[in-house]
Amino acid sequence: MLSFPRTHRKHPLERAIEVKGRAGACDIELTENERSRACNLRERYWLYVVYDCGTPNPRLLRVQDPFRKLIATAKGGVIIDETGVLRYAAP
Repeated sequence: MLSFPRTHRKHPLERAIEVKGRAGACDIELTENERSRACNLRERYWLYVVYDCGTPNPRLLRVQDPFRKLIATAKGGVIIDETGVLRYAAP
């Protein structure tokens, strides 16, 4: 988890970023702790997913407030469906 102030604005905004990387396109798992932070931080929490990590053309997708936007299935941690990441990724 990365957390840093954004100093280029008049009022710094902290952003918490969870980064997940996958060799191909597949579901993403958040631990219970990661899910809890997403729930507590809401719009300040971002999920960055890098698909195709082992290729010359990795794809970075960013979803702000994944707790609100993505449907999760409990399975030890939380499984987030790939289609949700693709749908809500920021441009």
